[in-house]
Amino acid sequence: MNRSDVDEILTQLYLRLNGYFTTGFIAHSPEWGQARTEVDCLAVRHPYYSEPERQIEPSEFLGMKQGETDLILCEVKSETDAIGFNRALKEDPSTLFSILRRSGLFPEERLNDVIDRFLPLLQDEVKQNCAKTGIVEANVRIRPLVCCPPASAQTSQRWCLHGDEIFQFLFKCFNPVERRDSCSTRYNFQQWGYPFEPVVRYIKETHTEATLKGLYERFGVA
Repeated sequence: MNRSDVDEILTQLYLRLNGYFTTGFIAHSPEWGQARTEVDCLAVRHPYYSEPERQIEPSEFLGMKQGETDLILCEVKSETDAIGFNRALKEDPSTLFSILRRSGLFPEERLNDVIDRFLPLLQDEVKQNCAKTGIVEANVRIRPLVCCPPASAQTSQRWCLHGDEIFQFLFKCFNPVERRDSCSTRYNFQQWGYPFEPVVRYIKETHTEATLKGLYERFGVA
């Protein structure tokens, strides 16, 4: 376990609480002992998602739209001076082809067109609003999101999931001011399973004192 592992756990937990199913993916290479790249998190939210008993609306940061499938390609960074997508994703359309084919959301004959439209959104100079809006194909919106828990809202000009947003949303989910009548927030935290259980327990135990530094210390990677 290292800091980048903790950052990926935070990213996946945040997206899960916003209604996304998450997975990783390795884009395989024909060269023995090599891989073209690894996707830190591929997240999909379906158009009829609903979980009213939690009494928490999805975060406005994600800008989700009703009635669409939302696919987010996430790159997780642990250094604020390296906020961006890796070279394989930015420069190799065949890598994107493998990733989007794996998602199962687009007909294979449409993938090259989707990639032509999506690839510019992965570049370092892309404007925040363009990345957040993404592109739409067959009622599926696909968007590129860089996730950097050590960053703040002021760190990057691009669309970046930063630590302030993550912790604010997790705290709202796990530590309501008033008891919810349709959703108990006290239960066996081990039901979250590893690696989410230690993060959930930490947020619930520390309340507003929760910090990324404190979470690193909890995992022994400070």
